[in-house]
Amino acid sequence: MDIFATANQKGGVGKTATTVNLGAALAEEGRRVLLVDFDPQGHLSEALGVPETPDDRTLCGWLLGEWTGDPREMIASHRDRLDVLPTHLDMALMERGLYMKNNRERRLSRLLEHLEDDYDVCVVDCAPSLGVITDCALMAARRRPGRRGGVIVPVEAEDSSIRALRLLLRQIGVLSAEMDIDLDVLGLVPSRYDLRDGRLVTGTLAAFRDLGTPPVLAEIRKRTDVREAWRARVSVLEYAPTSEVAGWYRDLAKAVYA
Repeated sequence: MDIFATANQKGGVGKTATTVNLGAALAEEGRRVLLVDFDPQGHLSEALGVPETPDDRTLCGWLLGEWTGDPREMIASHRDRLDVLPTHLDMALMERGLYMKNNRERRLSRLLEHLEDDYDVCVVDCAPSLGVITDCALMAARRRPGRRGGVIVPVEAEDSSIRALRLLLRQIGVLSAEMDIDLDVLGLVPSRYDLRDGRLVTGTLAAFRDLGTPPVLAEIRKRTDVREAWRARVSVLEYAPTSEVAGWYRDLAKAVYA
């Protein structure tokens, strides 16, 4: 199973929309896809209308060793070839709980090992944080023999996103060194921008394009189809399959596997 993480400690940059619609595009290509809602706010579960896991079988409980059952019991089927590992309210307590555990950064990786043969690809929707929850997701997305992985960074087309990107890249470098892993930043996904906002947007987009590394994988402009699909609790590829924005997410899926 290939594992990717959509990460950025800055909120409101399109992480969940990227996760949902990238997953839908990969499933449309024929891959068996698992989406992991690793954000205590539960936006991914909300976006797809997936209920929280039962109180006695939660992602947080498994990671903290409070429940040792089969992780498959937590998974909800959303569409053909597209499943979700949803969140629960107790995720709000997970950061504090993980700090008191050994090998905390590897706990999500160990959970996903149980699902290795069930899916072709997993996409983890990270919390807007630079804490241990994000470290867990980044660790799961490390490079492994015979498997693809890496970090996809949704960004806003504004100046503050450049500083946030630098902080995330620094964290990735520190984690890679401390844990002796290879962790690839696959690229950036400028999202939710409107070219009518003028030079603020176009200048930031040009700065992202000029970086070279990490590259820009796809650009997702602001479109009402995304918000309407969220309200309908489906991906934009299902809600508006022939729309411009659905095509952009299909291009993103191709870029991830280029």
